[in-house]
Amino acid sequence: MAAQELFVDWTFRNEERTRAVGTLGGHQVTLTGTAAGPVSEFKPLGAAYLDENWEQFGLDLFTPQMPDSDMIEIVGLTGHSFTIGFETEVQDLVLHLGSLASTLVFTDPANVTVTKLSGDDDFQAEGNKVEGQYHEPSDGGPSDSNGSVRLRGRQPFSSLTFTLVPNHPVTGHDGVHFQLGGKVEPLQFVDWDSRNEERTEATGKLDGHRVTLTGTAAGPVSELKPLGAAYLDENWEQFGLDLFTPQMPDSDMIEIVGLTGHSFTIKLQKKMEDLVIHLGSLASTLLFTDPADVTVTKLSGDENFQAEGNKVEGLYHQPSDGGPSDSNGSVRLHALEPFNSLTFTLVPRAPVIGHDGVHFQFGGTLKP
Repeated sequence: MAAQELFVDWTFRNEERTRAVGTLGGHQVTLTGTAAGPVSEFKPLGAAYLDENWEQFGLDLFTPQMPDSDMIEIVGLTGHSFTIGFETEVQDLVLHLGSLASTLVFTDPANVTVTKLSGDDDFQAEGNKVEGQYHEPSDGGPSDSNGSVRLRGRQPFSSLTFTLVPNHPVTGHDGVHFQLGGKVEPLQFVDWDSRNEERTEATGKLDGHRVTLTGTAAGPVSELKPLGAAYLDENWEQFGLDLFTPQMPDSDMIEIVGLTGHSFTIKLQKKMEDLVIHLGSLASTLLFTDPADVTVTKLSGDENFQAEGNKVEGLYHQPSDGGPSDSNGSVRLHALEPFNSLTFTLVPRAPVIGHDGVHFQFGGTLKP
C-alpha cells in the first residue's frame, strides 16, 4: 500500500502533563514536553482532546481542514521544549497551530525549514520558525494567530524538536492548539477468513496476500487444540481498549491456546516489516523461536504485560469490575531481515493449571 497523508490519533496524555501518545497510520507517535529552569506551575502540555471532538481545525485557516480532529495543547513558556518521536519514518510533515501567540523554533533536525500553507495575516513562517501574535477577537472567532505549515528538510523525519516562547505582549504562558500529520505507509492487520474444524489452522489475507497460522501439539494427545475461537467478521471489540496500539474496536481475532507442547507458525506470502502483535487475556509466556534474532518491544499494555528479549509474558488476573482478564497489550517485533515466517511457543504461567486461551491479532507493513 502506498504512503498516505494521515494525522495523529492521540490516545493518551499523562497526568503530569509531560507526555502524549498517539498513532499515525497505526505507528506510535510520542510527544514529550520538558521544562528547563525554575519549577513552574505551568506544565509543557495542557488540554487533550482525544475523541475527534476538536472542531476549530475545520476552519479555512487550516490546510487540510479537519472539523473532527484530536488536539493536544502545547504550552509556550521560556524553558519549554518539545520532542516528537516517530516509530516509523514520516514524510511531508504538516502542523496545525491554533491560538499561537508565540515563536516556535525547530532545533532538530538542524536543516528544517517551514512553508506556510494557510492562516491569517499575522501567522508567519520563515526559515526554521513560525510566529503568531496575540489577538482577542471581538466577533467570537479564534484567538491569536492560526494556520498550518509544511516542514522541509532532511527527509524522512524520525524525530522533531522545537521550542515555544511567547511573544510580547503575552506575559507568562501561551496555550497553543497542536496537531500534526504526514505521509506514512499505514499498518495493516490480517483479515482472517477461516479456521478449520480441527482447530489447527487459520487463514487470512493482508492487503490481498495470503497469511497462514498453524498450530501444532507435541507430546500426548490432548482434547485442547492449538486454536480456539475465531472472530472473522470484524466483531471483536476488545482490541479497541487503550491497552492496545493501535486501538482496533472492529477487528478480527483468532484465539491461540497456550499449553506445554503447543507451538505456532505464521507464514506470509509476502515479506513484512514492522510486525505488531495484539495479545489479549495473556497468562502465559510467549517465546519466539524463529527467526532466531527476533526481539520484542512493548508498545502498550497493563503493568503485568511485559516484553523483553524474545519473549512476552502476562499474568493471571480476574478483574472485579468486568474489565479484561489476565494481561493485555501490544508488542512490536524486530529482526535483521523482513519477516516471511514466524514461530513461537505459548506456555501458561502459574497459577494457571492446564491451558490458557489468548486473543491474537497481528499486522505490519508489506515489504515493497
